[in-house]
Amino acid sequence: MTAKEDGDDFICNGTKIWTTHAQHANWIFCLVRTDNSDIPQKGITFLLIDMNTPGITVDPITMLTGEHIQNQIFFEGVRVPKKNVVGKIGNGWTVAKYLLQFERGNAYAPKLKGHLNKIRALATDEQGSNGGVLAKNADFQAKLNEAEIEIIAIEYTEHRVLSELSQGGAPGAASSMLKTRGTEMSNRLTELGIEALHYYIAPFQPHMTSPGGPVLQAPDIAGNKHAIGPDAGVTVMPKYLNDRAGPIYAGSNEIQRNIMSKAVLGF
Repeated sequence: MTAKEDGDDFICNGTKIWTTHAQHANWIFCLVRTDNSDIPQKGITFLLIDMNTPGITVDPITMLTGEHIQNQIFFEGVRVPKKNVVGKIGNGWTVAKYLLQFERGNAYAPKLKGHLNKIRALATDEQGSNGGVLAKNADFQAKLNEAEIEIIAIEYTEHRVLSELSQGGAPGAASSMLKTRGTEMSNRLTELGIEALHYYIAPFQPHMTSPGGPVLQAPDIAGNKHAIGPDAGVTVMPKYLNDRAGPIYAGSNEIQRNIMSKAVLGF
């Protein structure tokens, strides 16, 4: 998005896609192009914009799960005061890089532990996992145990980051590691959830659940008023579909590996 100076304001034109819950937001921060005369990183400004400003349109993007989580925002002649700049004009990339450390390196372990516990319970449910047989299946239990070990490793790394933060430090490259391992582990757990739910993954019943946002589909056309299969299983397939975005958002995991190779390994 370009931002042209006009007195005490910027005039912004452009678009932003994949904005989570933009339909509920009253403010947005944007990285806008204010200068093309130097290297690209020096021509970016970090700007706060009131979502009620004239010229802003939010269009929904419906997910595979039927949820309305993501949006595309259009900015047409949007006037934003220069006082809304965070940091200095042209120095927005420095601000963004610092903030991204905290977006990427959030606490994955507690959610992963909770998800793993739900899968263990689902594996014992007689309505799922082909009558609960996975509770005694050595191969499946080995997969769960391996996942648990890796989650503990993620948790220990998060504790080290929290310790660094408590002393005034920043996550640094560890945020890229946590984002990569956290999202990939979450993907793996959704696959184990599908294995545990067995044939009950087949019924498409998005009206029964909303794992990340409001579901837009109409009620079940078959007239079912209750969940097909175990109640704990209705989120399994929507969670699997929703989670495919994990390794992409907040900077794809390929980008995170590039950051780690440069910042940690010196490549």
